Amino acid sequence: GTSTFMEALAANGTTNIQTSVTGVTAGKRRFIDDRRDQPFDKRLRFSVRQTESAYRYRDIVVRKQDGFTHILLSTKSSENNSLNPEVMKEVQSALNTAAADDSKLVLFSAVGSTFCCGLDFIYFIRRLTDDRKKESTKMAEAIRNFVNTFIQFKKPIIVAVNGPAIGLGASILPLCDVVWANEKAWFQTPYTTFGQSPDGCSSLTFPRIMGLAS
Repeated sequence: GTSTFMEALAANGTTNIQTSVTGVTAGKRRFIDDRRDQPFDKRLRFSVRQTESAYRYRDIVVRKQDGFTHILLSTKSSENNSLNPEVMKEVQSALNTAAADDSKLVLFSAVGSTFCCGLDFIYFIRRLTDDRKKESTKMAEAIRNFVNTFIQFKKPIIVAVNGPAIGLGASILPLCDVVWANEKAWFQTPYTTFGQSPDGCSSLTFPRIMGLAS
């Protein structure tokens, strides 16, 4: 099972690995949406899906490997592997399945050059109808359930970060057991920029990992 696991990591460009969350600088970085590699990302996503025998999911790809489950973000309902309720529910479903089967651990990664751009704000804003309080409550509940799934998952979760991890895409990393990142990975939590409170328990986990001053 070890060789298969390392092959899966190599496929995500994380053979030369570094610990990701500690030592991350707080410099401002802007994610440019019109990257040149987007056409490549689309071809890669299509190729990955074509090689899978199961098509149960729309926004993720799940591979049952020898001894572990590989979950890859490959979103169709959002851009740049952003998280909306549909994506989060599929990740939760895959984790719940892996928790109940014979998988010894879960490898969590993403297809393309972006790991996860955090919450899909466009999705949420479009659903803020006249009853803003009701819709906001539903959004908060979806995020809470998603985060709790990572907290309560009893098997090891290993994450391979192959590109930008922003917002909730970064704050869920300390809830996992091992985080590996390649040289293209960077991390950003733009909570003050968007007037958003820290999510994913990051107000607790980040000080513990990086120190209170950082």
